[in-house]
Amino acid sequence: MAADALKFIDVCSGYKHRNVLENVSFSIKAGEFVSLIGPNGCGKSTLLKTAAALLKPLSGKIELFGSDVLQIRPSARASLLGVVPQKIESPMAFTVYETVMNGRIGSTGFWGRYSSSDRDIVERSMIYTDVSVLRDRYFTELSGGEQQRVALAMVLAQEPKMIMLDESISHLDINHRQEVLQILLNLNREKEIAIVLVSHDLTLSASVSDRFLLMEAGMIAKTGTPQEVLQPELLSRVYKCDLHVQQDPVSGFLQVSGSMDTLRARKRIGKVVHVIAGGGSGTELYRRLLIEGFEVTTGVLNRLDSDAEAARALSIPAVLEQPFSPVGNEAYEKALAMVDGCSFLVLSHVPFGSGNLINLRLAEAALEKGKKVFLSSGIGERDYTAGKAALLLTRELLGHGARCWESVHDLAAMLHENFD
Repeated sequence: MAADALKFIDVCSGYKHRNVLENVSFSIKAGEFVSLIGPNGCGKSTLLKTAAALLKPLSGKIELFGSDVLQIRPSARASLLGVVPQKIESPMAFTVYETVMNGRIGSTGFWGRYSSSDRDIVERSMIYTDVSVLRDRYFTELSGGEQQRVALAMVLAQEPKMIMLDESISHLDINHRQEVLQILLNLNREKEIAIVLVSHDLTLSASVSDRFLLMEAGMIAKTGTPQEVLQPELLSRVYKCDLHVQQDPVSGFLQVSGSMDTLRARKRIGKVVHVIAGGGSGTELYRRLLIEGFEVTTGVLNRLDSDAEAARALSIPAVLEQPFSPVGNEAYEKALAMVDGCSFLVLSHVPFGSGNLINLRLAEAALEKGKKVFLSSGIGERDYTAGKAALLLTRELLGHGARCWESVHDLAAMLHENFD
């Protein structure tokens, strides 16, 4: 069995005021081609930076070819691991040739002189990535796609045992994307160089990868072969949208696609959702419900609440109360009239106190009028009323037919399932 090229052991990592990775453990074998996937903000780039010792882990250990990555000298680390980042910063006026030659710095020895072998390696790297014709151009003059190819050439010039690419093929046109992938596959198969590719193109990744690492909220949600990880239910939950997986009848590779036909149909829904929100808990709900094709109303909100500002910006009809004031009877009656015109009532992750507890009566009224009511989970943790009045009332609502939702994606699916 091949040795581990990279191993994370209970790693926590992040930035000054924000922890991103939470107790991450996994290993990648020498010679493996692995795709690191997951939604934006889940920690993929942080994982790569931590693996490359650009970020020091807060806890845990990272081993690169059996050695603690923090104990490896930078020059030695460059011979083991090459990273192509999302965006390349080049503050100095380097030409393409000089940029690629920087990949050989770790091999120049004490005197810092390049050998004929170094120059041959650089030429070969530029030929492979089709940047030889750009050799005298300044790096900063290049397009994003050209810069990515130059960055890959520089990493190839390092001749590392492992290459990590952080969405580095996303800027390439289809021709160069295919060529770069073929280069990576050749290096992987012929020289047993481990490849880690961060990509949002799940179909493309499925065609080249031995294994997937699926990330969610700073953790590894699942590892395994494309067939094991590309499960519609799992992907839909992690990416928070409806995704379908099918096998291409010609290539045999898995293909991942969204539900565009369904989305087009949703533009003509004509259903109104009234949202009980507050304290910023409604903004994401407003956005997703509008995208799904629903009409939205909301209230009662205080005028200075961020949800009130979001409703105004999105032209959502809202019932408003004076700042820092409890919900009064006049505002409540206006919101009750809105509930009369809705098909569904949705309670957001809003906290409850004595001032807005009356908003829960809107949900009670909606049930009495035969409306479908959906309550966010975990209300007990957000109930600041005397005697946990909000929690007791929601339990009554659930007993009379209201349903509970966990994520916005799950809520959207429940709403679409409940069309008359």
